[in-house]
Amino acid sequence: MIPETMKAIVVTEPRKAEVKELHTPVPATGEVLVRVEKALICTWEQRIFSGGDVALPFVPGHEISGTVAAIGEGTFANVKVGDKVVVKTFDSCGQCEQCYRGHDNECTGNAKKRFYDGIPGTGGFAQYLAIGSERVYALPDKEADLSVAAFAEPLACCLGSLDQGEVDFGEDVVIVGGGIMGQLHNVLCKKRGARTILMEPDPARREMAKKMGADVVVDPTQCDPIQTILELTGGRGAHVCFYTVNVLSLAQDYLECLAKRGRMVYYGSFHPSGPIQIDPNKIHYSEKRITGSYSPTARHFWTASRLLGYHLIDVEPFITERYAMEDCQTAFERASSPETYRVLIDLSGD
Repeated sequence: MIPETMKAIVVTEPRKAEVKELHTPVPATGEVLVRVEKALICTWEQRIFSGGDVALPFVPGHEISGTVAAIGEGTFANVKVGDKVVVKTFDSCGQCEQCYRGHDNECTGNAKKRFYDGIPGTGGFAQYLAIGSERVYALPDKEADLSVAAFAEPLACCLGSLDQGEVDFGEDVVIVGGGIMGQLHNVLCKKRGARTILMEPDPARREMAKKMGADVVVDPTQCDPIQTILELTGGRGAHVCFYTVNVLSLAQDYLECLAKRGRMVYYGSFHPSGPIQIDPNKIHYSEKRITGSYSPTARHFWTASRLLGYHLIDVEPFITERYAMEDCQTAFERASSPETYRVLIDLSGD
């Protein structure tokens, strides 16, 4: 029985999150109603909590998992009621050039916006979410752990990043940063048979990287990081560098760690942002490539659902703390701590 109202976490003003009672959405034709059970707090939600990125009030949440509660009348769907699913909450129009070419993460069209009793939001922190059936991915294992499955979105983001870096077997890959995204890059690069060199000043994060299989872990504050990378790669430099930290001052420096034909992927955004200097001759003569990586495509999301649904990748160590919906204020405050990777909110009430 689907209730007429539901609970939702709303960021009502900067640094204030509270649970509100809102009307449960009704799935339209083409939509699926998902009962959201587990959700993670991303850095994007942290910025919203701090008063940035969007107008408040706002119902955030996009790293989620749950079960199918209902299917809109006349909807064709590859899921059925009761299926465990993950959800790609960020909408795309499906009709612009980028969408047609398989780059729905770079949609330039008018994607559908969602509102909850007049409050805008992505809606992942509400107990029920009505969304296009094409954005709902069934987990292949019926016994899949929904807490782990909530990592589908960040894992899909990192899969897209690895594609941008074209990571190949046996390559030397530098990962700058041992936060959650740096750690996920490490785990995925190891799955692709690469040798990983992770740069991280925090000792606890270095230990986590070692535990998760990083080949070399370096404290960049205790050495010249570029010279160390060159020494570790026999003077050649790294084949790929994933820059996963929000430190603009070093974004330029790490270009020097690349080998000829090396690839630099700037993963994540900078707040505040600014310019860096690039010598075009160094790019010209060495054929180095510089690119970014932003949000997952449908293909990457599907792959992430398989990796997590079939237990092919271990992300459970990255769930640092768990909270009930009613403790959302504390959950948000803790999520911004360097001690945490991902803070999980249980919306199921179980």
